[in-house]
Amino acid sequence: MRIRAASAALAVAAAGATLAPARGAEPTCSAQPPVAATASTSEPANPPARAIDGDLASRWSGQGFGAQLTLDLGAIRELCGARIAWHQGDRRWNDFTLYVSDTPTFATYKKVWEGRSPGDTAGLTDHSFAGVRGRYLRVSFWQNPVNDWASISEVLPKVTGAQPAKAPVIVAAGDIANACTGASCPASRTALRAQALNPDAVLTLGDHANGPYGEFTRYYDPTWGKLKGLTRPTVGNHEYDEAGAAGYFRYFGSAAGTPERSWYSFDLGSWHIVSLNSEVDRKADGRQVAWLRQDLAAMDKKCVLSYWHRPKYSSGTGHGDFPNMKPFWDELQTARADVILNGHDHDYERFAPQSSTGVAGSGGIRQFVVGTGGSDLRDMGPARPHSEVRVAHEYGVLKMTLDDGSYSWQFLGDDGAVLDSGGPVACK
Repeated sequence: MRIRAASAALAVAAAGATLAPARGAEPTCSAQPPVAATASTSEPANPPARAIDGDLASRWSGQGFGAQLTLDLGAIRELCGARIAWHQGDRRWNDFTLYVSDTPTFATYKKVWEGRSPGDTAGLTDHSFAGVRGRYLRVSFWQNPVNDWASISEVLPKVTGAQPAKAPVIVAAGDIANACTGASCPASRTALRAQALNPDAVLTLGDHANGPYGEFTRYYDPTWGKLKGLTRPTVGNHEYDEAGAAGYFRYFGSAAGTPERSWYSFDLGSWHIVSLNSEVDRKADGRQVAWLRQDLAAMDKKCVLSYWHRPKYSSGTGHGDFPNMKPFWDELQTARADVILNGHDHDYERFAPQSSTGVAGSGGIRQFVVGTGGSDLRDMGPARPHSEVRVAHEYGVLKMTLDDGSYSWQFLGDDGAVLDSGGPVACK
């Protein structure tokens, strides 16, 4: 049921740390979407175009050892690698070879890589090689331990050269892993969707797993744990099911800060981003709010985004409004912050900009609730004031493009469907 109302490498525990955008203007080996794909053999339901559509839920499949998938970049470039996601790649390895050519017939070609896929992930994995010029990249399949089918979910060639600067992309969701294992679990599906978006940073909005460290390793690590190197977490109430959220701090290490000070900030492009802890020390005269005030006063970025677990405003039936978050909102409002992200209620909701006292207006802050990472979904209640879009009973992730002075968003279901979108919206 969908209800729509009318109306990156840093010690994140250190305040003001800087996460350099992954998409810079310096020469680099970076993904380059191809313009076309062909294959030596194809299953009618899974043609080669499915391997370059940006969707990890679709695939090219061709039968036979030696089956080939050929990608056309549209022009001769210096290729330096490929990112490949194999269908059911978390269940089986695949042996394959990569070739580069400047002609589609591969009359002349160079073998640039050969080996085996990891066999432990259905997401994209990198395969790098020394730079070689060509227009076509070919993936030749040789074997797997299950059958003679080559099945590739997605391929992105990588090229060397100065890339135009692009706005950083973040992916966000909370309330992620519960007692479920395997590719069919909601957390597995949302993790694959997050990976397919190729984010610069992943903001997790609390309730990664239920308390103890073993819950993280059993349910979270095989799914969203694949994005751990990009993850900037915040803690939720279920992490505190274990005393002191010990499992959370053990799993994320320095990225989570310390139990004594688990709030932090970092910069991404022209944005200042602040992670707060809604479970402890949230009073106006507390240490966390004092730190937040100092952090915002010292920052020099155009745009501000903050995130934590419990939402001040929510139409969800599971929890609803949490008024005790007002001290956070007051400080962020004074600093003219633009966006707040929360989880806690297991649904998606977008609010119009509003103040800490619920007054709508352009000077307010836009809040998103994204508790859709994988835990059991819940119903929505009556729309709270200034609720613009509500989506119930759909797993998904929020993609935000943080441009220089503006932001845009998409809420994507785990199947890739766009359930909400907007922007660009100028920062204040």
